[in-house]
Amino acid sequence: MPFKSQAQQRFMFAKHPKIAKKWAAHTPDITNLPQHVSEEPVISENWDHPGCEDKIGKIFVVLKPGPESTPDDVMHQTHAFGMGQFEPQSVHGVYNEEEEAKLVAEAACMELRKHLEEVEKKKDTVLEKIDKHIARLQKEINSHMKDATDLPEMSEKHHDLAERKMAMIKGLRDKHKMVKAAKKQLPEIEEK
Repeated sequence: MPFKSQAQQRFMFAKHPKIAKKWAAHTPDITNLPQHVSEEPVISENWDHPGCEDKIGKIFVVLKPGPESTPDDVMHQTHAFGMGQFEPQSVHGVYNEEEEAKLVAEAACMELRKHLEEVEKKKDTVLEKIDKHIARLQKEINSHMKDATDLPEMSEKHHDLAERKMAMIKGLRDKHKMVKAAKKQLPEIEEK
């Protein structure tokens, strides 16, 4: 889809640079675009929908994607009277042009995928930190047990410290299990 205004161009390059590059390739002369374009909807004059006397234009609804969604899954063609079939909170956007809706659907799926990948990386980082903390505490416990053997007069103190650190390890292992259980394998995406 070509750019229609400089404002649209600025917005798309700021929010969706990959899509903006595709649009720029379809815009014959970017330098002569108007600052803004009126927001009047484009209505096809010959598109009937069953059960209604009116002729109304097609619209394209992009739904919010899920982890396994593809751009084709989230984009739907309908008409103004067909909007009732979608839960309002599930709608990402509504567009007059199919190409624009396709590009937005693609961007929404890519952004969600990127976000989910970042979340999974954070979980891996948390698991790694917990493992390191447990290993450090285990070394300290071993040191306390050795000191308890080597210094009998301090054995009670070292045993108490070792027990506290074992309790800390138990809590960390519980957290480790929770984070590991929350990890998700992201579905493979097909490259075009």
